[in-house]
Amino acid sequence: MKVHVYESGNNQPVKQDQGYRGRTEMDEDPLRTGDFSLTLKDLHLTDSGVYTCTVYNKDGHKLLQKSVILSVRVNKVEAVEVPEGEGSVLLPFFRLSQWSGHNNMKVHVYESGKHQLGKQDQGHRGRTEMDEDPLRTKDLSLTLKDLHPTDSGVYTCTVYNKDGHMLLQKSM
Repeated sequence: MKVHVYESGNNQPVKQDQGYRGRTEMDEDPLRTGDFSLTLKDLHLTDSGVYTCTVYNKDGHKLLQKSVILSVRVNKVEAVEVPEGEGSVLLPFFRLSQWSGHNNMKVHVYESGKHQLGKQDQGHRGRTEMDEDPLRTKDLSLTLKDLHPTDSGVYTCTVYNKDGHMLLQKSM
């Protein structure tokens, strides 16, 4: 997919993939300066991957090529403290899924319009609750009940599209 096209002395936004329009910038005259750096704005988790810059001469022969790996990740991990003896905890996530815990255990799975309780880790069965229709309410918060000391750790909610590509991720 074409992220940015500079051709015949001008940027060519109509030749770039729709998902990148308005989000890329290059130096005004990269042929003069030799700086073919690309700035990608408004980053999304799905922007992660390999980006390749290829420079051609006017006859279409490749002159230079460089690839860069971009890794976009969630930096912020929110902390939720729960006093010992508390019966349950709400892990908030208000977005339009799968919650996973330590060692990537599946704490709660919602896919194909249903809560998939059979896919969750045995230790969490019967101890999790989510909104009945999280896609409609855009509330993917998870309530973990009957807390145990071993429940401490990082929990991650990951939202995938129907093709299995990650759209959003939040850790607490």
